[in-house]
Amino acid sequence: MKLAFSAILALAAICILPAVGEHTADYWSTEARQFSLNGSYEEAVASYDRALELDTSNASLLIGKGLALANLGKYSEAIDIFDQALVSNSSNADAWYFKGLALTMGLEKYEEGISSFDNALEINPAYYDAWMSRGLAQGNAGKLDESLASFEAAIRINPRDPKSWNNKGVVLLEQGKYQDARLSFDKALELDPNYVVAQKNKELTQQDLIQDNFYELDDILYRAKQQEGSLMS
Repeated sequence: MKLAFSAILALAAICILPAVGEHTADYWSTEARQFSLNGSYEEAVASYDRALELDTSNASLLIGKGLALANLGKYSEAIDIFDQALVSNSSNADAWYFKGLALTMGLEKYEEGISSFDNALEINPAYYDAWMSRGLAQGNAGKLDESLASFEAAIRINPRDPKSWNNKGVVLLEQGKYQDARLSFDKALELDPNYVVAQKNKELTQQDLIQDNFYELDDILYRAKQQEGSLMS
């Protein structure tokens, strides 16, 4: 099973832009965030570098630079930067989380990514996005039971997000639990009636149910014919 990832997104922040002449770390950081929000990731990296010249061990600046690199597809470089942030603060759940995303989404190193998500969740057990990404990585690694458990944990934290219900349904569908999968897709569509992905997954599940019921009926008829034949002999 191949589960889809969302794009790595920049951390949201509301900042007041200092006067241009100040050229403080905050100034360069604010400029970098604005570049990231505009999708100008090369310029964002350059601005983060200027900020880091003034504040070398700032974990937030390092994470921002790592995100910009990841959005440029430079996943290995991004991981190196996230590691620098973790040297600065090993208890930074965001650094572990984004490192996990770069490992799994960018490099398809699912086991290493799962380990990073585990570290993020050890620091913050209520980290919803980490549970979701952990479930995706586990699903892509073929660990369906573990993947299902991660999505269920995400649902307990935020039962109103249709994506978690959809992802749970995908895992159940892969496990051949068609009725349960359909219920999950129904829940996703209850929360968001316009959720196209969940609607398509529900349709696939219904097709699998029909096919499964056909094979079950065919098997019953086959066994009945066998039994009839044995009685006649």
